[in-house]
Amino acid sequence: MLRFVLFVFLCCWVPQRGRAQEFKCLDLSVPRQAVRDFGQYAKAIAKSPAKLGHLNKRDGAYLLVFSGVTAALIATDTQVSDSITADEGDRRASRYASNILVGAAIGTSTIKYIVGCHEHNRQRRDDAVREWESMGFGLGSVGALKYIFRRQRPGPGSNGDFFDGQTSFPSGHSAIATAWAAVLGEEYPGYLWRYLALGGAGVTSVLRVTARQHYPSDVFVGGMIGHLTGAYICRDHKCREAPPRAETGPATHSVERVRWSQYGSPHDPDSAVNVARQQFCDSISESEDAASRCAK
Repeated sequence: MLRFVLFVFLCCWVPQRGRAQEFKCLDLSVPRQAVRDFGQYAKAIAKSPAKLGHLNKRDGAYLLVFSGVTAALIATDTQVSDSITADEGDRRASRYASNILVGAAIGTSTIKYIVGCHEHNRQRRDDAVREWESMGFGLGSVGALKYIFRRQRPGPGSNGDFFDGQTSFPSGHSAIATAWAAVLGEEYPGYLWRYLALGGAGVTSVLRVTARQHYPSDVFVGGMIGHLTGAYICRDHKCREAPPRAETGPATHSVERVRWSQYGSPHDPDSAVNVARQQFCDSISESEDAASRCAK
């Protein structure tokens, strides 16, 4: 891990020293934002029990379904796990495959960060940071629950008992994969990337069960924690590109004059840029009032 951190440092920060005014890969805004987001995330978790008594009907229904599915899975965990008759080689292959998929998620975000630094693309760099945050926060939440519930892992003579000194519940692999998938699905428009990422997260969870490293309820709860973490990181559409803002003053450069001659005046509600902004706001807003505020 230390060698990897040094590699990223040498690839990203050192070449940027001579161009400090243009773009910094490892500037102070990155760790500051991570610390700020972590503080907000921890505060949201601490306040969540107080909000249970003020849930709306939809959230209450979601919580009821989640609790019912979790209880049903816990009741049948040992039966499902004992029915997996794969030999040791197949279980080892499932374990390696799940590790590879999680490593691919982490590696993809790392490559995105390095490429964003190399291309001086702040948006790509920030996307990678959000993906890291979602995976780290999700894993931290799961890690705390592991040492609270201390559930037995599947194996000979195991009944999946809680408070027995092991760390089966919830699944960290599922939390990492699903958190990454949730953020990736928000960063890129359309359903292709969303379904591919969620499909990979689902495969990772299934592999943890077939490897007999976790029970079905472990991966279900871990996946839900990861999904909620990714949704929190992307709250208020943070993971989507902001709509283009109309200029308030006259264009002073020839490039600006050419652009407005092509796309229309920023003060004209029927110009192409304002129509595009309105369509973007309509697509991400839940009501007409919210879309109107977004467009302004």
